[in-house]
Amino acid sequence: MKEDRLKALVTIVDYSYANTLRDLIKKLNIPISLVSHGYGSAKSEIYDILGFGSPKKIVAVSIVKDEVSLEILKKFGKKLNFDKKGTGIAFTIGLNSVSSHMLNLYKNCDMNTESESEADEMEASGDYSLVITIVESGHFDMVMESAKKAGASGGTLVHARGLGSKEAEKFLGITIQPEKDIVLIIAPNDKKTAIMQSITMEAGLNKEGRGICFSLPVSEAIGLMDNTEEQ
Repeated sequence: MKEDRLKALVTIVDYSYANTLRDLIKKLNIPISLVSHGYGSAKSEIYDILGFGSPKKIVAVSIVKDEVSLEILKKFGKKLNFDKKGTGIAFTIGLNSVSSHMLNLYKNCDMNTESESEADEMEASGDYSLVITIVESGHFDMVMESAKKAGASGGTLVHARGLGSKEAEKFLGITIQPEKDIVLIIAPNDKKTAIMQSITMEAGLNKEGRGICFSLPVSEAIGLMDNTEEQ
């Protein structure tokens, strides 16, 4: 049943909204959220002058109830000013299965999701996918250049540490080093395949970036029309 389903809510917002985002997550009583730093692909003269490669972002992954995901997205859009270009984007991805403990946690959780009289318009669901690329550290620009050749507007970099078994290393034919770049790109479905093929050609397992690339379907989204260039 729908009320038993959960979704992952991914929010990518300008770093200046970090405290607003954290306060909003608490106010909405969202039980599980993971917050990290990220970096957008958009560049400008001021960033070059200051010596920064790209604008700093906050990336949050929250688990929310399917039945209230639309209302939560609307609240995020309103409170985080997603109608202002360059502020941020948010979208949900359906979860196929979760542990019984997590499901029980959310059954007993009441989120503060009263409907807003004014809310941002939602983009049509099913029109976008999240393209995730994991490459060796330092290859973010390579990924974005190849993605943009195929029609991608922008992307977000998140630094991570890799962990892999000897079996995985043997199967993939590479050594899994700790430092990794995770690149998140929201892409229209009609461009997704071309973007993934371009990335694989430039930064695949047999290339310098030694990367892997996969996609996940986006359920609902907000802020994409004006902000994809500022991911």
